[in-house]
Amino acid sequence: MSKDKNQHFILENLFNSKVRVKVLKFLFRNYPTNIGAADLARRIQEPPVAVRKEIKELQEIGLINKV
Repeated sequence: MSKDKNQHFILENLFNSKVRVKVLKFLFRNYPTNIGAADLARRIQEPPVAVRKEIKELQEIGLINKV
Protein backbone atom coordinates (compact mmCIF):
# COMPACT_ATOMS: atom_id res chain seq x y z
CA MET A 1 0.00 0.00 0.00
CA SER A 2 1.41 3.38 -0.96
CA LYS A 3 2.02 6.08 1.63
CA ASP A 4 -0.85 8.28 0.33
CA LYS A 5 -3.33 5.41 0.33
CA ASN A 6 -2.19 4.32 3.80
CA GLN A 7 -2.64 7.85 5.19
CA HIS A 8 -6.07 8.12 3.56
CA PHE A 9 -7.06 4.78 5.10
CA ILE A 10 -5.95 5.90 8.56
CA LEU A 11 -7.84 9.20 8.34
CA GLU A 12 -10.92 7.47 6.97
CA ASN A 13 -10.96 5.06 9.89
CA LEU A 14 -9.96 7.65 12.44
CA PHE A 15 -12.95 9.97 12.35
CA ASN A 16 -15.96 7.77 11.62
CA SER A 17 -17.24 7.55 15.21
CA LYS A 18 -18.39 10.02 17.85
CA VAL A 19 -17.07 7.73 20.59
CA ARG A 20 -13.69 7.47 18.84
CA VAL A 21 -13.40 11.25 18.71
CA LYS A 22 -14.23 11.49 22.43
CA VAL A 23 -11.66 8.80 23.26
CA LEU A 24 -8.98 10.57 21.22
CA LYS A 25 -9.78 13.97 22.72
CA PHE A 26 -9.52 12.58 26.23
CA LEU A 27 -6.26 10.74 25.55
CA PHE A 28 -4.60 13.70 23.84
CA ARG A 29 -5.73 16.18 26.48
CA ASN A 30 -4.60 13.94 29.33
CA TYR A 31 -1.37 12.54 27.90
CA PRO A 32 0.41 10.77 29.46
CA THR A 33 -2.26 8.90 31.35
CA ASN A 34 -2.74 5.43 32.71
CA ILE A 35 -6.47 4.76 32.58
CA GLY A 36 -8.51 1.63 32.02
CA ALA A 37 -11.26 1.31 29.44
CA ALA A 38 -14.05 1.24 32.05
CA ASP A 39 -12.78 4.39 33.76
CA LEU A 40 -12.30 6.10 30.41
CA ALA A 41 -15.89 5.21 29.46
CA ARG A 42 -17.15 6.72 32.70
CA ARG A 43 -15.10 9.89 32.22
CA ILE A 44 -16.32 10.49 28.65
CA GLN A 45 -19.85 9.29 29.48
CA GLU A 46 -20.06 6.56 26.86
CA PRO A 47 -20.89 2.84 27.17
CA PRO A 48 -17.85 0.72 28.12
CA VAL A 49 -18.47 -1.72 25.27
CA ALA A 50 -18.33 1.13 22.72
CA VAL A 51 -15.14 2.53 24.27
CA ARG A 52 -13.44 -0.89 24.24
CA LYS A 53 -14.41 -1.31 20.56
CA GLU A 54 -12.89 2.05 19.64
CA ILE A 55 -9.73 1.38 21.65
CA LYS A 56 -9.29 -1.92 19.81
CA GLU A 57 -9.71 -0.23 16.43
CA LEU A 58 -7.29 2.58 17.35
CA GLN A 59 -4.74 -0.06 18.36
CA GLU A 60 -5.26 -1.93 15.07
CA ILE A 61 -4.49 1.17 12.98
CA GLY A 62 -1.46 1.88 15.17
CA LEU A 63 -2.57 5.16 16.70
CA ILE A 64 -2.40 3.98 20.31
CA ASN A 65 -0.51 1.14 21.96
CA LYS A 66 -2.68 0.38 24.97
CA VAL A 67 -5.05 2.04 27.41
